[in-house]
Amino acid sequence: MAHIGDRFEDFAEKTPDKTALCCGFVRLTWRELTRRIAATETNILAHSTRGGRVALLLADPVDLLVAFFACARAGRIAVVLDADWPEAQISAVLAEVAPDLRLDALAFDGLSDETAVSAGDDDKAPCEDDLFYAGFTSGSSGTPKGYVRSHGSWLRSFDVSNREFGLSQADRIVLAGGLTHSLHLYGAVCGLVSGQEVVLLPRFDPRAVLSELSGTGAALYATPTQLHYLVEVAQRSGPLESVRQVFASGAKWRDEERKALGKIFPKADLIEFYGASETSFITVSRPEEKVPAGSVGRAATGVGIAIGDPANPAPAGTSGPVWVKSGLLFSGYICGNAPQTRWQDGWLTFGDLGFLDTGGFLYLTGRENRMIITSGLNVHPEEVEAVLETHPAVAVAVVAGLADVVRGERLEAVVQLSESLADAETVLQRHCRDRLAAGKVPRKIHLCETLPLTAGGKPDIQKVTADLQKDRCQEGT
Repeated sequence: MAHIGDRFEDFAEKTPDKTALCCGFVRLTWRELTRRIAATETNILAHSTRGGRVALLLADPVDLLVAFFACARAGRIAVVLDADWPEAQISAVLAEVAPDLRLDALAFDGLSDETAVSAGDDDKAPCEDDLFYAGFTSGSSGTPKGYVRSHGSWLRSFDVSNREFGLSQADRIVLAGGLTHSLHLYGAVCGLVSGQEVVLLPRFDPRAVLSELSGTGAALYATPTQLHYLVEVAQRSGPLESVRQVFASGAKWRDEERKALGKIFPKADLIEFYGASETSFITVSRPEEKVPAGSVGRAATGVGIAIGDPANPAPAGTSGPVWVKSGLLFSGYICGNAPQTRWQDGWLTFGDLGFLDTGGFLYLTGRENRMIITSGLNVHPEEVEAVLETHPAVAVAVVAGLADVVRGERLEAVVQLSESLADAETVLQRHCRDRLAAGKVPRKIHLCETLPLTAGGKPDIQKVTADLQKDRCQEGT
């Protein structure tokens, strides 16, 4: 039976001294990595029950991956938490998840000891239907909710990756961010189960990422925000011809940003895919497919998309909830509240809104759970952010709704510029007024030298909103 990590012994036997995993000064061969995973797996088997949950609170990305694979191979669920969360948030999530075992740095050091106790008779290999991984939303808006995935859902996702992208053309997989973000964790796991070398970075650092990419042929997983910062740094150091593929997800990749990256990585296929932690791939977008401007691409292999109601889909051009049907979908939530996530006859919707054009290309128009109601008008902040980001001087924008005694909520925006702009607030408000209904124009636009990012490399909407509320909540102007 196939399961995540079932080929490691083969890799260790055939290429024992080949590098499998790098992070800073740490370099593990396939022999070393497989031994570390096996030792940890033995102890996890002895200290938890089959199908049990193992909470991973490990800041070291190498330790996290070793524990992750050990849980998967042992038939346990690796519950991947962010070690940088506030202790109160960690405690609240753990209370709801109720893990069999909690692994922080100290506990992990004991479990990875090769003199571990015997695993007993729990030696049945996991099957594709078994659950193996629980992750959490990035925390950029609202309380984290825990989603859980089966071995089969990710194995089928790996098949889609290989068919759509041809990952074998890259010698090394480089991850631009932390593994608590599902994009980077997926890239690392997909690379290792395919026998490729994976390069991790303890934190996002554009110069360090570019340095790792300067070796042999590499593939890079990153969010559009991370890629923006890479372009800024790389423009001073020149193009890199060693990069073969760039995979972007987590937000819409702006066309001008993609073109700028193409000059930095002239020999790379620049690939965008849209999906969610609950769905894996939904759409893919490749330059040679002539994807219309503003679209996130066409349905990935084996994925069905419907708008509005899967039993009676909306016509082309009509916006509504995005519904997805595939063999890649998640198995449910283990904690948190997600009223926007609903099932219907095998179809799943999870809060994203969009429409399909007549060619089957998908466009996103917002999310149900970020909707702002101002003066009785429903506003999706993503629409306003997209308009702000069409201005050539704007790098990134975040739009928030702040409590207002007159309007209920008022729109304000925080903008990071990519170049100097005289009288920026006036210019950008005029830019919005020319493109949006009056009620959707931010009443105030704040400039920020560098927008805060989540661990996954997205703009930290929650922190931006909290900072705005701290200074301006209840102004009523």
